[in-house]
Amino acid sequence: MSGKNNIIIIAFAVLLLLLSYINYFTDYTANREAMFAKIIQALIIVLCAYLLDVFVERMLNDRVKDTRDRYTFRKASSVFITLLAAALLLIVFLKETTTLIIAYGIFSAGVVITLQDVFRNFAGGIIILIFKPFRAGDRMQLNDCYGDVLDITYFHTTLMEIRGWVDGDQYSGRVLNVPNSFILSSTIMNYTKDFSFIWDEVTIILAPGSDWTKAKIIALATINEIITDYIENSKIELAKMEGKYMLTSYDVDTKAFMQIEGDRIEMHLRYVVDPRKRRHVNDMIVRNLLDTFEHEEDISIGSVSSVEITKMPGIDTGSYPNT
Repeated sequence: MSGKNNIIIIAFAVLLLLLSYINYFTDYTANREAMFAKIIQALIIVLCAYLLDVFVERMLNDRVKDTRDRYTFRKASSVFITLLAAALLLIVFLKETTTLIIAYGIFSAGVVITLQDVFRNFAGGIIILIFKPFRAGDRMQLNDCYGDVLDITYFHTTLMEIRGWVDGDQYSGRVLNVPNSFILSSTIMNYTKDFSFIWDEVTIILAPGSDWTKAKIIALATINEIITDYIENSKIELAKMEGKYMLTSYDVDTKAFMQIEGDRIEMHLRYVVDPRKRRHVNDMIVRNLLDTFEHEEDISIGSVSSVEITKMPGIDTGSYPNT
């Protein structure tokens, strides 16, 4: 116990002894004995509350290692002890039943209002730890926050952020601490729970006159060669999910969808991929397709926009006199 705490406790003890002596061993309080007794009881309550607060602080310092959790627990316990001491003081000075009921109502309302965020975060942490909508290591989206779960405590969830100002689901380097109360009112988007794959798309623009049928066959073969393992593993995971969810499709095969947009042909290639390798796989697919199509004379990448320029009638500026 620190020197400051010792001084405060000694001061309280001396004050209590002095008031007790005056109350019980002198005649100065003959007409005010009840009031002195209440003051002594109030001082005892305040001293006990202070000792309890010091004890809780020492216990948290010894047992709670995480700094943020220790701070949150410390804040919550301090407010609770203060409100409890205030309620006990009301009991000492207000003896009427009706008044006590009102006092208890005020106390309860004060606890709820003061600690509502703490209670919500704690309740959310309990729900997460019991029902496990996500676990450490999952990639997920919480409102506008995207990232991999690093840690889950009773009050907050820690994420390593992806996206932010970075494209392609790669780390931004920021660590996000999200209060656990989000579990009570927000939608959780888990990229890896039960099914650890997502679908991604690559769009290839073909110039008019390109052999789109040939381009489609080449694209499907190229992608399937890159993601063979993903296709097989995703089918296994989908089969396991059948016992837990009502699945309507097991189709994870690569697909190509053709679309005409203005003067160009768009080929949308849909494939399954590990969400943590989405950008890497996307880059491999695009580079391989560009290299392959470069050697195909009947396939051109990009769009062609033609502008017809009509020659305007000539104007003989020489016939005008100089001004």
